Amino acid sequence: MIHFIKSIIFFCIFLSVQTVQAETPEQKALDAVQKNYEKVLTFEAEFIQKSYVKMMDKTQDAKGTVSIKKPGKMKWTYGAPDTQVLISNGKTLWHYVEDEEQVTKVPIESIYSSNTPALFLAGKGKLTQTFNIESVSLETNPISITLTPREDDQALTRLQLFANKKNYQITGSTVYDKLGNKTEIHFSKIKTNTEIPEKTFQFQAPPDVEVLDYTKNP
Repeated sequence: MIHFIKSIIFFCIFLSVQTVQAETPEQKALDAVQKNYEKVLTFEAEFIQKSYVKMMDKTQDAKGTVSIKKPGKMKWTYGAPDTQVLISNGKTLWHYVEDEEQVTKVPIESIYSSNTPALFLAGKGKLTQTFNIESVSLETNPISITLTPREDDQALTRLQLFANKKNYQITGSTVYDKLGNKTEIHFSKIKTNTEIPEKTFQFQAPPDVEVLDYTKNP
């Protein structure tokens, strides 16, 4: 479950993209992505996810829908055959796996230490405090932004963000971690700045489902 959660959280870094100043085509593209996402308060889309798990030497495909609302609220719904829901209200994260009849509930900030991407979901920290901008590729559409972590002890080794070349809308991401796993997410039918009810980001466990609650103090 942790790998699943990390991949989702790393994607959400785009909500807080920060850049340095320089008058190059690459920097102008970065600035345009930044400007676009400063205007994005909500994000809704359908997605396709491909996860390569090195230990199993297997790629797992999934698809579903996502809703994100600043600061730090999100809902990822995965369809069959592996039906599951991941919801955060900015403070608490619920992961419900229907087939296992189990819900895991954790504080969002407990997943990572204070200098990792989880804090971007809560609107804390800056991208350039955690990542170096390795490259910006403008030759293709979508354009590709490659980031590497500043600290060696972080879980991931590389993060790629993809953005539409015309409007600089983020269209996907690829996360590479230290275990050799890779998770790709591609978005379609994107809608931004639409009204999303607050109840979207609340979760009520179904009856007779086991709840593993790690938010309570021992």
